[in-house]
Amino acid sequence: MIMKRFVLLFSLIALASCSVLKQYSIEGFTTEQNTVYFNGEAMAVLSAIEYAYDDGKLVKELTFNLLHGKDNNKINNLIAFLSTRYVGYEFEINIPMENYKFED
Repeated sequence: MIMKRFVLLFSLIALASCSVLKQYSIEGFTTEQNTVYFNGEAMAVLSAIEYAYDDGKLVKELTFNLLHGKDNNKINNLIAFLSTRYVGYEFEINIPMENYKFED
């Protein structure tokens, strides 16, 4: 009984986390080798692969460096695309600081 509840709870959490990304369009994104393109223009490059033990589980993370500050508004879309391309990984996007402005 406890195992069934755990599986049900895990399934609900997984579905809820996936639905967050469904609101972002992934149209126009492609990959070639370690580069992600948006409408044919390079947008981000894979810079690191990290394996960690976090909160009692093994975690795989891909880190991408954003190439242009002009793409800051597409980060959520990029993560949504990456989650369909690299299932089972977590993602980190590094933004060039010279192009980033903090919101108040």
